Amino acid sequence: MVSAQQSPSLRRSTIDLLGAQVLRNLAPILLLLLLARFTDQETVGRFSLMLAIATPFFVFAQLGLRTVSLTLNPDVRFGSYARTQTAAVSIAIAVVAATTAIGNPGLLAGMVFVALLKTADVFSDFLSGPLQRRHRSRTILVASIVYAVAASAAAAITLTFSGDLVPTILVVAVASLLAMYLFLFLPASRVARSETSAPVRPALRIEIRRILAAGVPLGLTTAILSLISTFPQYIVTASHGADETARFAVILYVYALADLVTGTISQAWIPTAQYQLSHGEGNKTLVLAVRNAAKWTLVYIPIVVIGLIATAQLFPLIFKGDYTLSFAEAVPLGLAILALPLAHFTAIAVAIENYYAHSLILAIFSAGVAILGCIALIPSLGLTGAFIALFASVVTRALIAAGILLWFLRTPVKGGDS
Repeated sequence: MVSAQQSPSLRRSTIDLLGAQVLRNLAPILLLLLLARFTDQETVGRFSLMLAIATPFFVFAQLGLRTVSLTLNPDVRFGSYARTQTAAVSIAIAVVAATTAIGNPGLLAGMVFVALLKTADVFSDFLSGPLQRRHRSRTILVASIVYAVAASAAAAITLTFSGDLVPTILVVAVASLLAMYLFLFLPASRVARSETSAPVRPALRIEIRRILAAGVPLGLTTAILSLISTFPQYIVTASHGADETARFAVILYVYALADLVTGTISQAWIPTAQYQLSHGEGNKTLVLAVRNAAKWTLVYIPIVVIGLIATAQLFPLIFKGDYTLSFAEAVPLGLAILALPLAHFTAIAVAIENYYAHSLILAIFSAGVAILGCIALIPSLGLTGAFIALFASVVTRALIAAGILLWFLRTPVKGGDS
């Protein structure tokens, strides 16, 4: 393992990881843009709904392995992580295919290709963890550049010549899988093999059991949390139609981008937090989390205001169709984004303390608030109701995480769930 003295600065690492996340998620945004340009709003809505159906399965299949690989102490072999991730993704593909074949056979081909696309996303996220832990943030950035260029070019070329949704998803999935394998999986494998000084490891099944003990609660947590963004699409479709679902999905990418950026910032903080906690800052995890969250919230305020104004002005010009953002929709959306730093830093603090199983409490309460809010508000308020529910769920997640830390850090015995 690289020592603290040899590791790149936190600022450089954060910039690399931020750039990687933005670039890797540029492809689906551009895909939506191209679909809006080359097809109709109903096709965009159908694609968004397919993603909403597949996402919870693959979010669970992630098992939070990026976070686990960064926080599990002591660490385990890369091969144990890779085997666990492969098995989880294989099950997710099978479940998505089986449920689609039974419930809506006409969508089977498209859903299978969406599953392959999500597989590339899952592995890209997982592989970033071991590389980040070994201070290879620049490798992650380079891989994400290739990933974004390959997927975006594949989407543009296929849509230009075919104008059809299903083959476009397939080509983008293949390009994404190739980029992931060549520029993330192979480098991560090489770095893992180079660690010849690693201590003697326990049996493989013991390591996998430890990964699952941490990963299953995190996977369930993230899958439940994914309902915060996917469940509203079901209600919007039922109440207001596929066209409004397409508009919601496009606007939601503003929140999704902020969520990804905030998640990356909070994960980049993990090594610093661990160092501070081991050098005289014990039992101050919540204080450190709130301090960092407050700093980033202040940074976000002007960015969110400018970003939402730009969104309201530019989306109708960039996207073909009625992709507008009203003031009533922008206010709760902006508040939800401003609440993200507190939600992410407190949730990461829970993971740093290895309270993996207790992350489920965060997910259940925040997703429950979102689901109930969507059911109550979307039929009458439309997307405004969806964003109000989103804001309430993010605040709930932050408050529950803070409560968990306050409860457990009062006791002298710590050590988490694993």
